[in-house]
Amino acid sequence: MTNYASKLREALQEAVESTQNPGAVAYVGDLNETYFHGAYGFRQITPQREITTLDTIYDLASVTKCMATTTSILLLMEDEMLHLDDPVSHYIPASGFDRFTIRHLLTHTSGLVGWTADYRDTNSATEMIARYAERGIDWTPGSRRRYSDMGFIILGRIVELVAEERLDRFCKQRIFDPLEMNDTMFSPPAERADRCAATEQCGWRNRLIRGEVHDENASALGGVAGHAGLFSIAEDMARYCRGILSGKLLQPDTLDAMTAMGQVPFYPWQGLGWQLDPWSSGFSGYLPSRRAFGHAGWTGTSVWMDRFNGLFAILLGNTCHPSRQGRNTPAFRLAFHKAVEECFYPDRTSVHTGLDRLMYEDFRPLRGNRVALLTHHAAVDSLNRHILDVFALAPDISLRYLYSPEHGIQGQAEAGEHVATQNGDVPVISLYGERTEPSASELAEVDYFVVDLKDIGSRYYTYPATMRNCLRACELAEVPVIILDRPNPIGGNIIEGPIAERTDSLVSWAAVPVRHGLTMGELAHHFSTFGYTEGRINVTVSTIDNWNRDQLFDACDLPWTPPSPNIPTAETALVYVGTCLFEGTNLNEGRGTETPFHLIGAPWLDTESVIEMVRPEDREGCQLTAVEYTPRSLPGRASSPRYQDTLCKGIYIHITDANAFRPFRVAVALLISMRECHGDQVELTRFFDTLSGGPSLREAIEGGQSATCIVESYARPHEVFRESVLRRYT
Repeated sequence: MTNYASKLREALQEAVESTQNPGAVAYVGDLNETYFHGAYGFRQITPQREITTLDTIYDLASVTKCMATTTSILLLMEDEMLHLDDPVSHYIPASGFDRFTIRHLLTHTSGLVGWTADYRDTNSATEMIARYAERGIDWTPGSRRRYSDMGFIILGRIVELVAEERLDRFCKQRIFDPLEMNDTMFSPPAERADRCAATEQCGWRNRLIRGEVHDENASALGGVAGHAGLFSIAEDMARYCRGILSGKLLQPDTLDAMTAMGQVPFYPWQGLGWQLDPWSSGFSGYLPSRRAFGHAGWTGTSVWMDRFNGLFAILLGNTCHPSRQGRNTPAFRLAFHKAVEECFYPDRTSVHTGLDRLMYEDFRPLRGNRVALLTHHAAVDSLNRHILDVFALAPDISLRYLYSPEHGIQGQAEAGEHVATQNGDVPVISLYGERTEPSASELAEVDYFVVDLKDIGSRYYTYPATMRNCLRACELAEVPVIILDRPNPIGGNIIEGPIAERTDSLVSWAAVPVRHGLTMGELAHHFSTFGYTEGRINVTVSTIDNWNRDQLFDACDLPWTPPSPNIPTAETALVYVGTCLFEGTNLNEGRGTETPFHLIGAPWLDTESVIEMVRPEDREGCQLTAVEYTPRSLPGRASSPRYQDTLCKGIYIHITDANAFRPFRVAVALLISMRECHGDQVELTRFFDTLSGGPSLREAIEGGQSATCIVESYARPHEVFRESVLRRYT
């Protein structure tokens, strides 16, 4: 606990100082422990400085929407005094309010305007709501999301009408008093003003705002509104977090409904009021968990809770003091929450892919445009929905052509199998076989060419070669390309194997190492920079969120869809870096079994002797075991595996430490040991040279070099490669 506190204290100080924020209070805890509760800086710097203290009261701004209004609505739902799918007109009989429901308001999908400056000429909630009714909605409710203060002003009024009580009084009776949140309130009394953090010098009110709500519309409504106006201290908010997470405040079924992912299909990160599964690259702060939920306030406040482990993180700042000019609230939040991540989530995260980002950014810039898409069955979002189902959520995207790589659009064709083109409303055109790129006439009919392919990080894999060919065609046709990026499932820091000498093969497509450490987005940049295109291609990468290069796929909390029939798991993708080389030999590489690429064997292999000859330093992170197996015909995966129906003596590679495991080194060491045992009976074919990118690896093995010597010879080329490539992720 002491280490956590020290690290988080330093992070809070850094967050304040690096963003020129006046000061902040933070609280990190769970149901049973307080790991950090600290203050740093000033709650006011003008007209005079005042030190921030733990009991400083902050204007929570839009956190009001969740802690006060959403909670109140859900309490009334539990009381059976309202229903979320009731039309709003049932409570407020205004024109057009029959078209959207309470649920639409809670999820920001009503179609209402986001914000209007009503404070300039009215101080009446009734008048404001009448204006919203007169203005109408911009699209069919439930079809798009737009964050709306106006929707929560309406929700606050519904609470008052149903409860027959002012919103602030209802919240005090049902939320704040039961949880002993004694310093949480709307409109702080004058005697507590000197504990309040100052906000902005307000041009409308012609004074520095302190102890009264910053939001102008909430101010016009007397400081009590459904969208803003709540004040609190960090310790009270911790009581709220524990009340929510423990089930003391809301029933478990209500909490499940509030935080259910995907209830807004085209924006699955929206819950009932709360934001879900947060983005580290967003502006609201985050906890790296699919089960995290929280919200942020414009003044510089935020709260995040994780249902997975019960952790919560509260960060209260007044970043708009004394002026909103020059503030950097996203960086302030990121600096602190990154330290929380490092303390409590060292081995796991919640990655969002480029496809997720496309949804997150409302499908811009594809809306209203004609699109061609290079993809396959493994292109799924974080909810495991296929890209075509995701694109269907934006019906104004006109999908004109689908292109597929090796294994086809459904991923069911075996390695090397010809894939036929399919005609239909949207033609599916195979780029593995007779055609390798889209035609000029096809590209003339589209505005964007989109790529979403799940690669596995090895140069032998053909998907980057197909993307490279498409980039060349799009460059000639002057069609912009968008890459929906994905994490490299075997990590981005470790690189292995020789840099290819020849780059004219689908399994050796660029001068990169075998294990190259790049994402598809980074490879696209590499192709456009190093002479694989003319350098005029317009490529945009829809970037990954919250992926670190040292993370393997299992740490990402993403669904695994096998990108090809013989890569059934992420672990297979890792071992494939080395054992794919055996496709260029006369041994079976595990095809025809349930564990392809983990098994290497032949009827004549002396497995015990081979294993014994592999040095300990060449097998780090794995265990080599002698086994017997029989390859079988597995249509769709391996119809005719080498040594089909013949008993093979094999070596099974069991990964014991994926981070320490170096699959290329293990494979080279096995090949060397096999040749020492069996001599030329172990054949290294011409295809071996193709896979390894040239003859140098074969020549080194045949020349009697050790695995250590071979691997060390790549050190300097790897260093040059690292220095030359653009890496988008840290």
